[in-house]
Amino acid sequence: MSVNKVRHIICIALTVGFVCCAVFVFPHSLGRFIESMRDFGLSVAYYSCTIFGYPDAVTPTVTSYPVVPFFPFLEGYKSPVPILPESWDMFTVAWKDYWALWIDGSNFLNYLTFLLRLTYIVLAVVVVAFVIRLAISLYLNRNNNDYGKESKPLRAFKKVVKPWGKVKSAIKDFFSFVRDHKAYWVPWLIIWCWNFNFITIAAEFFAYFFYLCASFDFVSIYTQLYKLAFDLCALFSVFPIWLWVIIFVFALNWLGKRIALARLRRNERRNRGFINSLGVSTVVYGVMGVGKTTQITDMALSAEIEFRDMAFEIILETDMHFPYFPWQNFENEIKKAISRHKIWDLPSVRVWVHKKYRSWYRKKTTERLFGYDYLRYGLTYDDKLKVITIWDALEDYAYAYFIYTVQSSLLISNYSVRTDNLFADLGNFPLWNTDFFNRDSRLVDSYSRHAHILDFDMLRLGKQMLADNPNRYAFGFGVYIISEIDKERKNTPELKEVKANSDECNQKNDLFNVLLKMSRHACVVSNRVFVKIFADLQRPSSLGADALELGDIINITDKGDMSLLLPFFTPFRLFDILFSWLKKRWDNFYTQYRYARADNTLFMYLTKSLVAKLCGWHEKYHNLYSSQTLTLALENGARDGEVKQFKYYRMPKKIYSKRYSTNCLAGIFETRAACNSVGLDDLREYADIMASSDELGMQNSHFQKEINVLNVQK
Repeated sequence: MSVNKVRHIICIALTVGFVCCAVFVFPHSLGRFIESMRDFGLSVAYYSCTIFGYPDAVTPTVTSYPVVPFFPFLEGYKSPVPILPESWDMFTVAWKDYWALWIDGSNFLNYLTFLLRLTYIVLAVVVVAFVIRLAISLYLNRNNNDYGKESKPLRAFKKVVKPWGKVKSAIKDFFSFVRDHKAYWVPWLIIWCWNFNFITIAAEFFAYFFYLCASFDFVSIYTQLYKLAFDLCALFSVFPIWLWVIIFVFALNWLGKRIALARLRRNERRNRGFINSLGVSTVVYGVMGVGKTTQITDMALSAEIEFRDMAFEIILETDMHFPYFPWQNFENEIKKAISRHKIWDLPSVRVWVHKKYRSWYRKKTTERLFGYDYLRYGLTYDDKLKVITIWDALEDYAYAYFIYTVQSSLLISNYSVRTDNLFADLGNFPLWNTDFFNRDSRLVDSYSRHAHILDFDMLRLGKQMLADNPNRYAFGFGVYIISEIDKERKNTPELKEVKANSDECNQKNDLFNVLLKMSRHACVVSNRVFVKIFADLQRPSSLGADALELGDIINITDKGDMSLLLPFFTPFRLFDILFSWLKKRWDNFYTQYRYARADNTLFMYLTKSLVAKLCGWHEKYHNLYSSQTLTLALENGARDGEVKQFKYYRMPKKIYSKRYSTNCLAGIFETRAACNSVGLDDLREYADIMASSDELGMQNSHFQKEINVLNVQK
């Protein structure tokens, strides 16, 4: 018999079992369902009659208590027992009796008895902890060098649990099978909603809602609370308290994760708001190790998404200007032009649209206007600022659609950056999934794209590094990232000997700065600029003033600690505190174990497995739901204006998810490393705390060389 047939048989058996539970374990659910339908129907009728002026025509039953048992033949079944008294008067009496217990003598003696038992338990825990500590000390005193040797209990344990892997896999496969078959899990969901009176509760809620809107009878609210408690008894009476505690913990954990994700996305929106306030060119500087390259990478990733969103906004705006235009036909023509390489950049888009316009102008037909009935719907749109023709709209739409549908990264950089935006297209209008925080790290390689290699000749209007470079005219829309820009451009003192009239390309004759000044004019669509340039350096003075003053300068003045965004009511917050305490003691124990012993025992295997699970859980939560707040000082490039302080949020799931290598320019040293044969142990050490003259000479220092020359001259 095939595996799928077995799974179908199991699912059918489970369905029969669930139906039997509905009949024999939850027989009162049917009666309450009938009552709720009756209450709902009469409440709607009462509401309708009240509106038309006949409030006495119908008597609502939603304020009545449940009939238990609803069916006489259910007398032998145990009825649910709600935790609330049946009336408000009974509730007030019980409330007074509860507070009277606080001054009752027998109740106080019971409380003292409880404290005594609790003291015994605490003492027992202390004794057990002492015994465990003593046993661990003796355990660590058994020194050996049995490298990789497993104890007999450990080998026996592995044999026993070996089949668990197959069982675990079979259970996962079964759940996947059920998830893919709605014919099973949907009826199961309905059955258990029936058993636990969820359908009844929903019907009673709407029944009381219609009744309350017509009668404003707020006194009957207690009756509804009683009925709610009565209906929930079916749920809480089935499972034990300890199981409800586990469910409650998981529910809080789920809610906390949803809140943390919302906070992460809100921080990202704040970051994008800050980036939108910047000009075209932005330079970031700060001390070594503060995260300058991380900062420009983070901002570039957000800017890329912002460009796609801006293009999407233009598409929607243009669509509303001419709502009856068959945009799908126009998009299909754009796709064909892109596939035939008739469109490859924004200027080529303009040429293509103008060609279509000339064709239509020579012979004005609906077919040549992509099927648009212009005689009926018109060729212009007046926004009260200007009159927009259909061809102006088509040009802007084509620009935006081309930018929006480019499936490669919009990043162009001098180091590699990974992006993971997901493009979904069913043949109609495509959609982008740009959520940084909803990515499975195990699938990174399956949907990753990387930044385009920056050819600096693209940024030169003057002389080129490579003659007849095919990329020289490729500058266009996108996010340009330049790490260590001062090493590329240098400043005036460093370029003192460089001549502008040189035959070779250099920083004075390549007109790099001129392109920066003009860059925004090449990438404007519907009054929106689609180019950003981010660069970093260590000191602003290391870059020439002409390039530095073109944009904004950001100094990373402060970097806060990484903090969890999970709410404090989540169980993980308590776990986080306990884990910090546990991890320190585990590290000390494990270090001593590794020092004293080399074998592997059952105790170490189980303990290490548990701690590894806790460490993994702790690390994953911090990586997913943490955020770091940076303080950025923003000023203009001339550095003669007001310095403004901004907050920027750096989130590990976004920026540290294999985005780039922190030693992104390490390739410079690869050739040197390949030629090297000297290691750290091969270098000479000083003989004493005072360096000798010969040892100073081994430094090959400019300073030592100058001193030696002076000594020889004397």
